[in-house]
Amino acid sequence: MECLDQDLSPIKCLELSGLDEVAILKGAGLKYEASWLKLINLYEGNPVYLKSIAALIKNIFDGGVADFLAENSLFITQDIQGILKQLFHKLSPLEKQLVLELSKFDQPVTREDLITTLDWSSMDLINSLQSLQQRYLLKKIHNGKVQFNLSLIFQEYVINYCQN
Repeated sequence: MECLDQDLSPIKCLELSGLDEVAILKGAGLKYEASWLKLINLYEGNPVYLKSIAALIKNIFDGGVADFLAENSLFITQDIQGILKQLFHKLSPLEKQLVLELSKFDQPVTREDLITTLDWSSMDLINSLQSLQQRYLLKKIHNGKVQFNLSLIFQEYVINYCQN
């Protein structure tokens, strides 16, 4: 467990793995179990996103996950938009700038690339990267070297709703 704020030391963050995403989809009465893993991966296994998207699939696609996936789009429901909007507005100005910069890239980028692009101090970048990662908005990729990219859902939200 990681202490998020020294002043509020009883508050900690614990990353849980193994929550049964399949149970969420089954509980929603979705069809075509063979497509469920693809849906779970698309929505990064996030239970909140899965519950929201399962309700959409149930209502609009009559529970047909394969039909939903045939749309070949990453849908961001109004519930998910609301959550991401709150998260985005709570970011510091530096974090927002970093998020907007990261949203421009289709591929993960290195810390060095970001320092060059943003012309920030190493400390500002590292602190911003750490904060975004703790909020599960940023993923660290080990691809021979450490690289970063936004969570797929968050990147889609930023591209569609936060660009000027």
